[in-house]
Amino acid sequence: MPSHSELVTSKPVRLVIAEGHEIVLLGLERFLSSLEDFTVVGTATDCPGSLAAIRAHRPDVAILDIRLPAESGLEVAGAIMREGLPTRIVLVGETINDRESLEALRLGIHGILLKEMAPRLLVQCIRKVHAGGHWVEQESLRRTVEQLLREEVSPRPASPPLTLAEVRIAGVVAQGARNKEIADHLGVCESTIKNHLHNIYTKLNLSSRGELARWYRTVARPNGSPSDTHSSRISRTTPESRSMDAYVAAPASGVGDRSANGHR
Repeated sequence: MPSHSELVTSKPVRLVIAEGHEIVLLGLERFLSSLEDFTVVGTATDCPGSLAAIRAHRPDVAILDIRLPAESGLEVAGAIMREGLPTRIVLVGETINDRESLEALRLGIHGILLKEMAPRLLVQCIRKVHAGGHWVEQESLRRTVEQLLREEVSPRPASPPLTLAEVRIAGVVAQGARNKEIADHLGVCESTIKNHLHNIYTKLNLSSRGELARWYRTVARPNGSPSDTHSSRISRTTPESRSMDAYVAAPASGVGDRSANGHR
């Protein structure tokens, strides 16, 4: 009986491929489409396109480049998990550092693979993930487990090193709101929100919205107490209270509305 890595299903595995480089995307699409048990139902080169394709096609497996433009493939994976979509996820990258591997495992991503691996390993990975298994390269798994153990014994900060405005913005982000939604509601520029997020990521040594949401739940709100009404329930805030929200989200001195430096 064939193993998961050798399993060929009678019904083709439906795939969506998200790859930031079009030449690489074309090669992956042609290679995987040439196999009788795979069919590529959608492709994308960025995060919004990836989510749109996955929502529209609901593929069996999504292959996500961790270095998608503007946002990480981890952001796409987090959105898929939050929405409860049935798609299983394989994360690929030229390099995947310890923090990214740790975030991937925490999100419940089903497969992690480096692009330097042989094509046959990608095929085996997809088949195993589709069959209900997991695929993680052993060295990445070892380093990630070591990082988890280090975090367990590391003391947690007594209080968050953020301003009140930054803590409240973190709370809104933890509820799943996007930058534009927050900015539109508070009546400020989206770049202002991006600047706040950049400061938050820098202070907390974080790299994604998923990590920020987890920090907010475990450190800022360790007892699971509900966040402030105006930060957790954006749609219910009245126009009269918007001036206070705008003040809370106003940029710190010297920050202004400078263009964002990549964090979304």
